[in-house]
Amino acid sequence: MSLWIVIGVILLITLAIVVIPLLRGNTASVADHDAIVYQDQLIEIDSDVERGLLSTTEAEALKIEINRRLDKTETDEASGFAAGKFQLSYVIAIIVIIPLAALGLYQHLGSPKKPDLPYASRSFTPPSSQAKADAEMTRLVDALQKRMAENPDKLDGWLLLGRSLVTMKRFQDASNAFKRAFQLDASRADIAASVAETAFMAAGGKFDREARNYFQQAQKINPREHKALYYLGLDLAGQKKYGAAIQLWVDLIAISPVGAPWLDSVRKRLVDAAKAGNLKIADFPPRLEAPISSVPGPGPTQDDVKAAQDMSDQDRQAFIRSMVARLAERLKSTPEDIDGWRRLAGAYQVLGETQKAAAVKARIKILANKLNK
Repeated sequence: MSLWIVIGVILLITLAIVVIPLLRGNTASVADHDAIVYQDQLIEIDSDVERGLLSTTEAEALKIEINRRLDKTETDEASGFAAGKFQLSYVIAIIVIIPLAALGLYQHLGSPKKPDLPYASRSFTPPSSQAKADAEMTRLVDALQKRMAENPDKLDGWLLLGRSLVTMKRFQDASNAFKRAFQLDASRADIAASVAETAFMAAGGKFDREARNYFQQAQKINPREHKALYYLGLDLAGQKKYGAAIQLWVDLIAISPVGAPWLDSVRKRLVDAAKAGNLKIADFPPRLEAPISSVPGPGPTQDDVKAAQDMSDQDRQAFIRSMVARLAERLKSTPEDIDGWRRLAGAYQVLGETQKAAAVKARIKILANKLNK
């Protein structure tokens, strides 16, 4: 009799673990954020190839893996939506099915009177190709972690490690890797946002003080940081501060490039917030304009770049230097444009003007410290 009492207690605990989260529900759709993360990863892979961090073969392998996980995330999100609609029915079904299934399984396998199964009759499933791919990815990440332990000052290495860990859904480890990268370059809003985003994902789609702090730092460094605008809006909407959330999302849409992977999700949440707060989106004009780099001005346009391809080497060098000079002149009137200063430092580096590049980098550090205060 005491055995059945113990079994009953274990069954009640199991049901509580399974049912309570279903009744409470998540504060945010983890699948939705997974999709945005993976879409961003695809964009970052192309950037890593251009900078020489990844070979074309490695990039294609990563894209295949990320697209597979993205497809699975979209499937999970669709099924999750349907599940949420009939959540109470599922809870009732679980309460009935789990005890009956456990009892049936015990009667079949757990009875002390049942003989042991012969070893030869036990089924064995060889590892799938996906399991092999996961094992290979784990091996590569472990090797990268060892290299970073030996070379902890390599910024690009920490970024690559963080992105790889995101692909494996090891979000807490990814957040720690991005933190190390941010310690090396505290002027980059995108890194601060990645720290916060992965911390948010590690917490199961919930905001804590650390995630909020890093998102706020990211927005302070760069008011146009798209991840910071999206997630800070999400946090505000979760607190029922719908007006503030709508304003951030309107700003985000205003500065986003055409076809940005996060736009569909932002527009959906914008409409939901307006309905929940009984507000009109039209009452919230954007406070931000499109980035300067996407507006004709002192920087080179697409036509300029095409024209430069037909120039002689000497003329091309003169053209590039004129473009850099125009950028430097513009920054005199916008001295807090940290992204512009970073582009200028990179341009000087490409031109071989290391002293000017070093001077601009020093200015970036001073500006970053000022913005972080």
